[in-house]
Amino acid sequence: MKNISIAYVAPGWPLNRYPNGIVSYIENLLSGFGGDVDPYVFSNKVAIETIDKTIVDLTQFNRNLYKSLSDKVFYRLKMLQSEGILYQRNLVNTAEYIAKGINSLPFELDLIELEESFGVATKLSNMTCTPIVTRLHGPWFIIGDLSGIRSENHQIRVRKEGLGINASHGVSSPSQDVLDKVREYYDFSLPNAKVIPNPIASVPVDMRWRIELSAKPSILFIGRFDSIKGADIAINAFRIVALQNKEVELIFAGPDRGMIINGEEYHLMEYLDKFIPEISVKNRIKFLGHCTAQHVAELRKASSVTMITSRYENFPMSLLEALAAGCPVVGVATGGIKEIITDEYNGLLAEPELPESIAENLIALLSDPNKMEKVSKNAIVDSQKRFSPETVAKQTLDFYKSVIAN
Repeated sequence: MKNISIAYVAPGWPLNRYPNGIVSYIENLLSGFGGDVDPYVFSNKVAIETIDKTIVDLTQFNRNLYKSLSDKVFYRLKMLQSEGILYQRNLVNTAEYIAKGINSLPFELDLIELEESFGVATKLSNMTCTPIVTRLHGPWFIIGDLSGIRSENHQIRVRKEGLGINASHGVSSPSQDVLDKVREYYDFSLPNAKVIPNPIASVPVDMRWRIELSAKPSILFIGRFDSIKGADIAINAFRIVALQNKEVELIFAGPDRGMIINGEEYHLMEYLDKFIPEISVKNRIKFLGHCTAQHVAELRKASSVTMITSRYENFPMSLLEALAAGCPVVGVATGGIKEIITDEYNGLLAEPELPESIAENLIALLSDPNKMEKVSKNAIVDSQKRFSPETVAKQTLDFYKSVIAN
Protein backbone atom coordinates (compact mmCIF):
# COMPACT_ATOMS: atom_id res chain seq x y z
CA MET A 1 0.00 0.00 0.00
CA LYS A 2 1.34 3.41 -1.01
CA ASN A 3 2.42 5.81 1.75
CA ILE A 4 0.43 9.03 2.13
CA SER A 5 2.52 12.04 1.08
CA ILE A 6 1.78 15.22 3.05
CA ALA A 7 3.37 18.65 2.82
CA TYR A 8 3.36 21.25 5.58
CA VAL A 9 3.87 24.96 4.96
CA ALA A 10 6.04 26.27 7.80
CA PRO A 11 7.05 29.86 8.64
CA GLY A 12 10.63 28.62 9.12
CA TRP A 13 12.62 25.44 9.48
CA PRO A 14 14.00 23.83 11.64
CA LEU A 15 12.65 24.52 15.12
CA ASN A 16 16.03 25.19 16.74
CA ARG A 17 16.52 28.08 14.33
CA TYR A 18 12.92 29.29 14.20
CA PRO A 19 11.30 28.88 17.63
CA ASN A 20 7.64 29.31 16.74
CA GLY A 21 4.44 27.59 17.83
CA ILE A 22 3.58 26.45 14.31
CA VAL A 23 7.07 25.09 13.67
CA SER A 24 6.95 23.29 17.01
CA TYR A 25 3.57 21.78 16.12
CA ILE A 26 4.88 20.48 12.79
CA GLU A 27 8.10 19.06 14.23
CA ASN A 28 6.30 17.27 17.06
CA LEU A 29 3.64 15.92 14.71
CA LEU A 30 6.19 14.57 12.24
CA SER A 31 7.96 12.73 15.05
CA GLY A 32 4.72 10.84 15.79
CA PHE A 33 4.08 9.50 12.30
CA GLY A 34 5.13 5.96 11.56
CA GLY A 35 6.06 4.42 8.25
CA ASP A 36 2.69 5.11 6.62
CA VAL A 37 3.46 8.78 5.92
CA ASP A 38 5.99 10.56 3.72
CA PRO A 39 6.12 14.09 5.17
CA TYR A 40 7.52 17.18 3.44
CA VAL A 41 8.12 20.70 4.71
CA PHE A 42 7.72 23.80 2.51
CA SER A 43 9.24 27.02 3.84
CA ASN A 44 10.67 30.29 2.60
CA LYS A 45 13.14 30.35 5.51
CA VAL A 46 15.26 27.23 5.68
CA ALA A 47 18.36 27.18 7.88
CA ILE A 48 19.70 23.73 7.11
CA GLU A 49 23.07 23.46 5.37
CA THR A 50 22.20 20.25 3.55
CA ILE A 51 18.57 20.21 2.41
CA ASP A 52 17.26 16.73 1.70
CA LYS A 53 14.37 15.88 -0.60
CA THR A 54 11.81 16.26 2.21
CA ILE A 55 12.55 19.99 2.63
CA VAL A 56 11.37 22.34 -0.12
CA ASP A 57 12.90 25.82 0.03
CA LEU A 58 10.30 28.07 -1.58
CA THR A 59 12.84 30.86 -2.22
CA GLN A 60 14.22 28.78 -5.08
CA PHE A 61 11.15 29.82 -7.05
CA ASN A 62 11.70 33.52 -6.37
CA ARG A 63 14.72 34.91 -4.54
CA ASN A 64 12.73 38.01 -3.64
CA LEU A 65 9.93 36.02 -2.01
CA TYR A 66 8.27 38.26 0.58
CA LYS A 67 8.10 36.84 4.08
CA SER A 68 4.54 35.77 4.72
CA LEU A 69 2.41 33.08 6.33
CA SER A 70 2.90 33.60 10.03
CA ASP A 71 6.32 35.19 9.81
CA LYS A 72 6.54 36.83 13.18
CA VAL A 73 7.19 40.21 11.59
CA PHE A 74 3.55 40.33 10.48
CA TYR A 75 2.43 40.12 14.06
CA ARG A 76 4.40 43.14 15.12
CA LEU A 77 1.98 45.96 15.56
CA LYS A 78 4.14 48.47 13.73
CA MET A 79 3.86 46.39 10.55
CA LEU A 80 0.10 46.31 10.38
CA GLN A 81 -0.15 49.49 8.32
CA SER A 82 1.49 47.72 5.35
CA GLU A 83 -1.03 44.87 5.25
CA GLY A 84 -2.90 46.15 2.21
CA ILE A 85 0.23 46.13 0.05
CA LEU A 86 1.31 42.78 1.42
CA TYR A 87 -2.02 41.20 0.57
CA GLN A 88 -1.77 42.05 -3.08
CA ARG A 89 1.80 40.82 -3.33
CA ASN A 90 1.68 37.83 -1.06
CA LEU A 91 -1.71 36.27 -1.60
CA VAL A 92 -1.05 35.41 -5.23
CA ASN A 93 2.73 35.10 -4.98
CA THR A 94 2.81 32.81 -1.95
CA ALA A 95 0.14 30.53 -3.42
CA GLU A 96 2.09 30.44 -6.67
CA TYR A 97 5.34 29.45 -4.93
CA ILE A 98 3.59 26.74 -2.93
CA ALA A 99 2.01 25.42 -6.13
CA LYS A 100 5.45 25.39 -7.77
CA GLY A 101 6.77 23.50 -4.73
CA ILE A 102 4.04 20.90 -5.19
CA ASN A 103 4.84 20.58 -8.90
CA SER A 104 8.57 20.26 -8.17
CA LEU A 105 8.01 16.92 -6.45
CA PRO A 106 8.52 13.86 -8.68
CA PHE A 107 5.13 12.44 -7.70
CA GLU A 108 1.58 13.54 -6.97
CA LEU A 109 1.23 14.93 -3.47
CA ASP A 110 -1.75 13.54 -1.52
CA LEU A 111 -2.41 16.55 0.73
CA ILE A 112 -0.99 19.87 1.88
CA GLU A 113 -1.59 21.58 5.22
CA LEU A 114 -1.12 25.28 5.88
CA GLU A 115 -2.25 27.86 8.38
CA GLU A 116 -5.17 30.20 7.87
CA SER A 117 -3.14 33.42 7.81
CA PHE A 118 -3.94 35.78 4.95
CA GLY A 119 -6.21 33.23 3.25
CA VAL A 120 -3.61 31.76 0.92
CA ALA A 121 -5.74 28.62 0.51
CA THR A 122 -8.21 30.59 -1.63
CA LYS A 123 -5.69 31.19 -4.41
CA LEU A 124 -3.87 27.91 -3.91
CA SER A 125 -7.05 25.90 -4.43
CA ASN A 126 -7.27 27.39 -7.94
CA MET A 127 -3.67 26.47 -8.76
CA THR A 128 -3.49 22.82 -7.69
CA CYS A 129 -5.66 19.73 -7.47
CA THR A 130 -3.95 18.71 -4.23
CA PRO A 131 -6.41 18.62 -1.31
CA ILE A 132 -5.81 21.45 1.19
CA VAL A 133 -6.22 21.27 4.95
CA THR A 134 -6.21 24.57 6.82
CA ARG A 135 -5.00 24.36 10.40
CA LEU A 136 -6.51 27.05 12.65
CA HIS A 137 -3.51 28.39 14.53
CA GLY A 138 -4.78 31.91 15.24
CA PRO A 139 -7.54 33.49 13.12
CA TRP A 140 -7.05 37.23 12.74
CA PHE A 141 -10.60 38.18 13.71
CA ILE A 142 -9.63 36.98 17.21
CA ILE A 143 -5.96 37.90 17.42
CA GLY A 144 -6.20 41.19 15.55
CA ASP A 145 -8.84 42.54 17.90
CA LEU A 146 -6.69 41.65 20.91
CA SER A 147 -3.61 43.39 19.54
CA GLY A 148 -4.92 46.78 20.60
CA ILE A 149 -4.44 48.38 17.18
CA ARG A 150 -6.70 48.04 14.17
CA SER A 151 -5.18 49.01 10.86
CA GLU A 152 -7.41 50.14 8.00
CA ASN A 153 -6.84 46.73 6.40
CA HIS A 154 -7.91 44.68 9.42
CA GLN A 155 -11.21 43.64 7.84
CA ILE A 156 -9.49 42.81 4.55
CA ARG A 157 -7.33 40.24 6.28
CA VAL A 158 -10.26 38.88 8.27
CA ARG A 159 -12.34 38.46 5.09
CA LYS A 160 -9.48 36.84 3.16
CA GLU A 161 -8.86 34.35 5.94
CA GLY A 162 -12.54 33.41 5.98
CA LEU A 163 -12.47 32.79 2.24
CA GLY A 164 -9.37 30.63 2.63
CA ILE A 165 -10.91 28.57 5.40
CA ASN A 166 -14.07 28.02 3.38
CA ALA A 167 -12.09 27.08 0.24
CA SER A 168 -10.19 24.34 2.07
CA HIS A 169 -11.06 20.69 1.65
CA GLY A 170 -10.68 20.13 5.38
CA VAL A 171 -10.16 22.23 8.49
CA SER A 172 -8.43 21.10 11.67
CA SER A 173 -8.39 23.02 14.92
CA PRO A 174 -6.36 22.46 18.08
CA SER A 175 -9.28 23.57 20.25
CA GLN A 176 -13.03 23.26 20.10
CA ASP A 177 -13.26 26.86 21.24
CA VAL A 178 -11.54 28.37 18.21
CA LEU A 179 -13.44 26.12 15.79
CA ASP A 180 -16.73 27.21 17.35
CA LYS A 181 -15.68 30.85 17.08
CA VAL A 182 -14.78 30.47 13.40
CA ARG A 183 -18.09 28.79 12.60
CA GLU A 184 -20.05 31.48 14.44
CA TYR A 185 -18.11 34.49 13.13
CA TYR A 186 -18.17 33.50 9.47
CA ASP A 187 -21.43 31.56 9.61
CA PHE A 188 -19.69 28.52 8.09
CA SER A 189 -20.88 24.99 8.75
CA LEU A 190 -17.44 23.49 7.95
CA PRO A 191 -18.65 19.87 7.76
CA ASN A 192 -15.11 18.59 7.11
CA ALA A 193 -13.66 20.04 10.30
CA LYS A 194 -12.14 18.19 13.23
CA VAL A 195 -10.64 19.13 16.59
CA ILE A 196 -7.17 17.61 16.98
CA PRO A 197 -4.91 18.85 19.80
CA ASN A 198 -1.38 20.06 19.32
CA PRO A 199 1.20 17.38 20.12
CA ILE A 200 4.01 17.71 22.64
CA ALA A 201 7.00 15.44 23.06
CA SER A 202 7.79 13.81 26.39
CA VAL A 203 10.37 15.69 28.46
CA PRO A 204 13.41 13.73 29.70
CA VAL A 205 13.38 13.05 33.42
CA ASP A 206 16.45 15.18 34.06
CA MET A 207 14.69 18.20 32.51
CA ARG A 208 11.47 17.92 34.50
CA TRP A 209 10.40 20.24 37.28
CA ARG A 210 11.45 19.32 40.81
CA ILE A 211 10.40 21.29 43.85
CA GLU A 212 13.85 21.12 45.43
CA LEU A 213 15.45 22.93 42.46
CA SER A 214 13.79 26.24 43.32
CA ALA A 215 16.18 28.04 45.67
CA LYS A 216 13.58 30.71 46.43
CA PRO A 217 9.92 31.08 45.48
CA SER A 218 9.64 32.17 41.86
CA ILE A 219 6.87 32.63 39.30
CA LEU A 220 7.72 32.10 35.65
CA PHE A 221 6.03 33.98 32.81
CA ILE A 222 7.02 32.99 29.27
CA GLY A 223 5.59 35.19 26.55
CA ARG A 224 5.78 38.51 24.80
CA PHE A 225 5.23 41.77 26.62
CA ASP A 226 2.08 42.59 24.71
CA SER A 227 -1.66 42.70 25.16
CA ILE A 228 -2.43 39.30 23.65
CA LYS A 229 -0.20 37.41 26.08
CA GLY A 230 -1.61 39.43 28.98
CA ALA A 231 1.79 40.51 30.25
CA ASP A 232 0.21 43.44 32.10
CA ILE A 233 -2.18 41.02 33.80
CA ALA A 234 0.75 38.81 34.81
CA ILE A 235 2.65 41.74 36.31
CA ASN A 236 -0.42 42.97 38.19
CA ALA A 237 -1.05 39.47 39.56
CA PHE A 238 2.59 39.19 40.63
CA ARG A 239 2.31 42.53 42.44
CA ILE A 240 -0.53 41.17 44.58
CA VAL A 241 1.49 38.06 45.42
CA ALA A 242 4.70 40.01 46.04
CA LEU A 243 3.04 42.36 48.53
CA GLN A 244 2.24 39.29 50.65
CA ASN A 245 5.33 37.21 49.97
CA LYS A 246 8.48 39.29 50.40
CA GLU A 247 10.78 36.71 48.77
CA VAL A 248 8.95 35.65 45.61
CA GLU A 249 10.39 36.72 42.24
CA LEU A 250 8.87 37.05 38.79
CA ILE A 251 10.99 35.63 35.98
CA PHE A 252 9.84 37.21 32.69
CA ALA A 253 11.19 35.49 29.56
CA GLY A 254 10.14 36.88 26.19
CA PRO A 255 10.51 39.85 23.86
CA ASP A 256 9.19 43.31 24.68
CA ARG A 257 6.75 44.17 21.89
CA GLY A 258 4.95 46.91 23.79
CA MET A 259 1.23 47.36 24.30
CA ILE A 260 -1.39 50.06 23.89
CA ILE A 261 -3.23 51.14 27.05
CA ASN A 262 -5.79 53.94 26.81
CA GLY A 263 -4.28 55.05 23.52
CA GLU A 264 -0.69 55.17 24.80
CA GLU A 265 2.07 52.70 24.00
CA TYR A 266 4.05 51.25 26.88
CA HIS A 267 7.10 49.03 26.90
CA LEU A 268 7.93 46.91 29.91
CA MET A 269 10.02 49.35 31.93
CA GLU A 270 7.62 52.19 31.16
CA TYR A 271 4.75 50.01 32.32
CA LEU A 272 6.50 49.19 35.59
CA ASP A 273 7.27 52.86 36.25
CA LYS A 274 3.68 53.86 35.55
CA PHE A 275 1.68 51.08 37.21
CA ILE A 276 3.92 49.40 39.82
CA PRO A 277 4.75 52.01 42.47
CA GLU A 278 6.50 49.70 44.97
CA ILE A 279 10.28 49.61 44.43
CA SER A 280 10.48 46.37 46.42
CA VAL A 281 8.13 44.71 43.91
CA LYS A 282 9.82 46.11 40.79
CA ASN A 283 13.22 44.95 42.03
CA ARG A 284 11.95 41.36 42.11
CA ILE A 285 10.91 41.35 38.44
CA LYS A 286 13.71 39.79 36.39
CA PHE A 287 13.26 40.58 32.69
CA LEU A 288 15.35 38.21 30.57
CA GLY A 289 14.11 39.14 27.09
CA HIS A 290 14.15 36.53 24.37
CA CYS A 291 15.57 33.19 25.59
CA THR A 292 16.64 30.08 23.73
CA ALA A 293 14.52 26.95 24.03
CA GLN A 294 17.20 25.36 26.21
CA HIS A 295 17.24 28.35 28.55
CA VAL A 296 13.45 28.28 28.81
CA ALA A 297 13.58 24.57 29.65
CA GLU A 298 16.05 25.30 32.45
CA LEU A 299 13.80 28.08 33.78
CA ARG A 300 10.79 25.77 33.81
CA LYS A 301 12.70 23.12 35.69
CA ALA A 302 13.76 25.48 38.47
CA SER A 303 10.81 27.90 38.87
CA SER A 304 8.20 27.27 41.53
CA VAL A 305 5.14 28.02 39.41
CA THR A 306 4.41 28.93 35.79
CA MET A 307 1.55 31.27 34.93
CA ILE A 308 -0.35 31.71 31.65
CA THR A 309 -2.36 34.95 31.63
CA SER A 310 -3.22 35.46 27.95
CA ARG A 311 -6.34 37.33 26.96
CA TYR A 312 -6.89 34.53 24.48
CA GLU A 313 -5.08 31.36 23.49
CA ASN A 314 -6.01 28.73 20.95
CA PHE A 315 -3.93 25.80 22.21
CA PRO A 316 -0.65 27.25 23.47
CA MET A 317 2.53 25.25 22.97
CA SER A 318 4.08 27.09 25.92
CA LEU A 319 1.43 25.58 28.20
CA LEU A 320 1.84 22.09 26.72
CA GLU A 321 5.61 22.33 27.19
CA ALA A 322 5.19 23.39 30.81
CA LEU A 323 2.81 20.52 31.58
CA ALA A 324 5.03 17.97 29.82
CA ALA A 325 7.86 19.12 32.08
CA GLY A 326 5.65 18.77 35.14
CA CYS A 327 5.63 22.46 35.99
CA PRO A 328 2.88 23.49 38.42
CA VAL A 329 0.76 25.84 36.31
CA VAL A 330 -1.81 28.53 36.91
CA GLY A 331 -3.68 29.29 33.69
CA VAL A 332 -6.70 31.37 32.82
CA ALA A 333 -9.96 29.77 31.70
CA THR A 334 -10.04 31.13 28.17
CA GLY A 335 -9.88 29.55 24.72
CA GLY A 336 -8.14 26.20 24.55
CA ILE A 337 -6.47 26.63 27.95
CA LYS A 338 -9.62 25.40 29.66
CA GLU A 339 -9.58 22.37 27.38
CA ILE A 340 -6.01 21.54 28.45
CA ILE A 341 -6.11 22.23 32.18
CA THR A 342 -8.49 20.38 34.45
CA ASP A 343 -8.71 22.57 37.56
CA GLU A 344 -7.00 21.10 40.62
CA TYR A 345 -5.85 18.07 38.61
CA ASN A 346 -3.03 19.00 36.21
CA GLY A 347 -3.03 22.70 37.07
CA LEU A 348 -5.14 25.50 38.48
CA LEU A 349 -7.59 27.65 36.49
CA ALA A 350 -8.16 31.32 37.27
CA GLU A 351 -10.68 33.82 35.94
CA PRO A 352 -9.50 35.47 32.71
CA GLU A 353 -8.17 39.04 32.94
CA LEU A 354 -8.55 39.09 36.73
CA PRO A 355 -5.16 39.57 38.46
CA GLU A 356 -6.81 38.94 41.82
CA SER A 357 -8.02 35.48 40.77
CA ILE A 358 -4.64 34.61 39.26
CA ALA A 359 -2.82 35.81 42.38
CA GLU A 360 -5.13 33.77 44.62
CA ASN A 361 -4.27 30.61 42.69
CA LEU A 362 -0.55 31.40 42.64
CA ILE A 363 -0.57 31.85 46.40
CA ALA A 364 -2.50 28.58 46.81
CA LEU A 365 0.25 26.68 44.97
CA LEU A 366 3.22 28.49 46.50
CA SER A 367 1.91 27.81 50.00
CA ASP A 368 1.19 24.12 49.43
CA PRO A 369 4.19 22.00 48.29
CA ASN A 370 2.06 18.84 48.35
CA LYS A 371 -0.41 20.35 45.88
CA MET A 372 2.47 21.49 43.67
CA GLU A 373 3.88 17.96 43.51
CA LYS A 374 0.44 16.43 42.92
CA VAL A 375 -0.44 18.64 39.93
CA SER A 376 3.12 18.17 38.61
CA LYS A 377 2.79 14.39 38.50
CA ASN A 378 -0.72 14.55 37.04
CA ALA A 379 0.43 17.00 34.36
CA ILE A 380 3.13 14.64 33.12
CA VAL A 381 0.81 11.62 32.99
CA ASP A 382 -2.04 13.54 31.35
CA SER A 383 0.29 15.12 28.80
CA GLN A 384 1.68 11.76 27.71
CA LYS A 385 -1.81 10.27 27.50
CA ARG A 386 -3.57 13.02 25.51
CA PHE A 387 -0.89 14.96 23.66
CA SER A 388 1.93 12.56 22.80
CA PRO A 389 3.09 12.89 19.15
CA GLU A 390 2.02 9.29 18.46
CA THR A 391 -1.50 9.84 19.83
CA VAL A 392 -2.03 13.10 17.94
CA ALA A 393 -0.43 11.77 14.74
CA LYS A 394 -2.90 8.86 14.66
CA GLN A 395 -5.87 11.22 15.00
CA THR A 396 -4.39 13.50 12.35
CA LEU A 397 -3.72 10.69 9.88
CA ASP A 398 -7.28 9.39 10.25
CA PHE A 399 -8.54 12.90 9.48
CA TYR A 400 -6.26 13.26 6.45
CA LYS A 401 -7.52 9.97 5.05
CA SER A 402 -11.12 11.15 5.37
CA VAL A 403 -10.30 14.42 3.56
CA ILE A 404 -8.52 12.57 0.76
CA ALA A 405 -11.38 10.08 0.44
CA ASN A 406 -13.91 12.90 0.14
